[in-house]
Amino acid sequence: MSLAHDYTLGIDGGGSKTAVAIIDGSERVIGRGLGGGTNINFTNRRSAVAAFKRAIRQALAGAGLQPADITYAGSTFSMAVGQAFKDLGIECEPIQVGEPEVAFERAGIRQMRGIALIAGTGSSCFGYGDEGRRFHSGGWGALLGDEGSAFDIGLRAIKRALAAMDGRLPETLLVDHLKSYFAARSLRDVINRCGMRINQSLVAGFATHTSEAAAAGDEAAMEILKSAGEELGELAVFVARHVFDKSSEFPVVLAGGVFNAGSVVIDPIRSIFASQFPRAEVVVAFGEPGEAVARITKRKLLS
Repeated sequence: MSLAHDYTLGIDGGGSKTAVAIIDGSERVIGRGLGGGTNINFTNRRSAVAAFKRAIRQALAGAGLQPADITYAGSTFSMAVGQAFKDLGIECEPIQVGEPEVAFERAGIRQMRGIALIAGTGSSCFGYGDEGRRFHSGGWGALLGDEGSAFDIGLRAIKRALAAMDGRLPETLLVDHLKSYFAARSLRDVINRCGMRINQSLVAGFATHTSEAAAAGDEAAMEILKSAGEELGELAVFVARHVFDKSSEFPVVLAGGVFNAGSVVIDPIRSIFASQFPRAEVVVAFGEPGEAVARITKRKLLS
């Protein structure tokens, strides 16, 4: 088949959302799709398969393609993607693409050297140094870790708002955001909406509201986000110590929805690195994740 008719499907699955992109033989994006969470650490397999299918169908429709037209495919979370491919009639086998690879690609960095700090629904950090040195930390899940993640931020903010509603702590804009988010009028309504079982995606979704409250000048929200940035910075510096010397020059790539909060989260990370690794450069990954997966997949399969 000629490159002009090659179509590569890239899928970046996460705890809260899934981004899909299709590129043609010239690496031009011709279709995109969005779906719900597909990381089975945060959602059940059935829901993950349904979210994969929804996002892939959107991308295929946008590209004007049929499932059988897909030549290559790659996915960050592949535990349920195989079933989605089978149901849709996509014949090629998806390859696994790592989250750190996607982070670097989204930042426009092809060489796997540096720190990839990932903070979405969960959080984790990967270090790639010289002479094959590698180190990973974090990502232990909502109950055991994921400090600085959207889940962590959302949970802290919900607790802070509930304490204000209960009268134990001063008022905060987070209360209004919480009532709106859960369509609740009282503390009991919020508790009933959350339920007794933790829903990671639901809690993580409140991180966006925390950012909005912080942008409006709410001190409680700003403190929660600043604390998240400090914890993420300490995590990344810890990883950096295992793969780089203090005088090393390397990128620190920030990837994930948490960093959409902007300087209130990012500045603490910059400050921590400036004091301990002065030659490191903090870079925010702004590239679209599904497209990044597609480009990585094509390079891997055609190299």
